[in-house]
Amino acid sequence: MALDLLKMRYFTKIAELGSFTRASSELGVAQPALSLHIRGLEDQLGVQLLNRTPRGVIATEAGRTLLSHAQAILRAIDQAEAATKEQAKYPTGDVSLGILSSICPTLSIPVIEECSRRFPNIRLTLSEGDSQGLRAAVNTRVHDLVVTLDSVAKSTSAPLFDEVLYVVGPSGQFAPNAELTVEQALSLPLILPTRRHGIRILLERQALIFGRELNIAREIEGVASTKAAIRAGLGLTILGRGAIHAEQENGTLSTIALTPPGLTRRLVLDMPVNHPPTRAVIEVRKILLAVVKKLGTEGHWAYL
Repeated sequence: MALDLLKMRYFTKIAELGSFTRASSELGVAQPALSLHIRGLEDQLGVQLLNRTPRGVIATEAGRTLLSHAQAILRAIDQAEAATKEQAKYPTGDVSLGILSSICPTLSIPVIEECSRRFPNIRLTLSEGDSQGLRAAVNTRVHDLVVTLDSVAKSTSAPLFDEVLYVVGPSGQFAPNAELTVEQALSLPLILPTRRHGIRILLERQALIFGRELNIAREIEGVASTKAAIRAGLGLTILGRGAIHAEQENGTLSTIALTPPGLTRRLVLDMPVNHPPTRAVIEVRKILLAVVKKLGTEGHWAYL
């Protein structure tokens, strides 16, 4: 029969203090109850553990043997408890976060900085990718968290924000008060990714609604390469604010929002199913949601 941990704690305290009275005071347990616990422990082991003397109690040889082992066991338990509480306060572990490439420049740095500041023991790995790749990564549990398009995410995903889409051209392309409808934008010479990408799928659907074909000048994979092609005068594109915020600020690209109702796309937070998140994943998720909300108040997107 396994030794009772509570009895071992009581025995250890009595043996260390050499007194039932002092042990009773420190433990907050009545002396008769302590005596019953010790008697039960002695009966279980079949040996006498303590000798009573006029000056208190002294451990027998068997009692000293148990005491040395009990002290080590209780110390290990206390250390385990302290380590567990420390982890609850300062979680550790690996967390893999995948973010859609077009919003990664805007979203990733604030998340990394806040995670490093609050939880230095969490090892956060961040990857960017297209919507289809991110879906595959979350399905195979390569990523613990994914920010992607709702059109490709699981039904269990949580909505994050709606992002306004802009027509993007080289610097000076659009007059300050210029306006474009969605239908007009579809006729522009567009640089777009292949059909597996979410924004291409969205634009194909819009073209179908208007009964027209997209005017695709070039197909280019990658936001950075697309923006370089635009600066070189090879065409225009349609992107969310997160992808072109920096260029809007420094004037290296020209953008124009589409006239109401315009175009938006919804970003969601996706996670593996049937796989409980670790404490580290939960904390990174909280940070991600807080950053999304903060950026929403700054006008980057419509926070949901």
